[in-house]
Amino acid sequence: MSVETVESLAPVPLAWSGYNNAGIAAVAIGCVLNHTQTLTLAKALLIMPIVMHSETTKFLASERIRSREIASLVAIRPDFILNFNRRYHASLAHSINAIQLLHELGHVNFDSCLTQSAKFECVAEFGKRALLIQKASSEIANLLTSSEEELYLNLRIEL
Repeated sequence: MSVETVESLAPVPLAWSGYNNAGIAAVAIGCVLNHTQTLTLAKALLIMPIVMHSETTKFLASERIRSREIASLVAIRPDFILNFNRRYHASLAHSINAIQLLHELGHVNFDSCLTQSAKFECVAEFGKRALLIQKASSEIANLLTSSEEELYLNLRIEL
């Protein structure tokens, strides 16, 4: 490849977000595991795209919300999943890194699914966003009770 060819290639846009990272993903997965104790990898990978959308997180953290299944949430708030497929694919690396981090810290074991080995403590030092995620975690856990097929279909994830 010549120098001219390299220079003519369009630059690849780098998408880095300090707001959505492996630490926040670890907090989210850890907090949800406090409610479920076990999660399949397919379901664990859905947690970060949910919390990446601040309006969804605020809605699920609200004390006025009643527990719903994913189909019901999608029906009443379709705006929550408009770009879910993009969020899902953008968060895969953070989610996998978060699972590795939680494993290294002794919070989860991973065999065929994630199993909580120690309760995850979300403390004020983690920040306001982490505490909001902790408040929403029980509702996120409730959403994940649906089958993997139903979740991926309703969230319109393209694999």
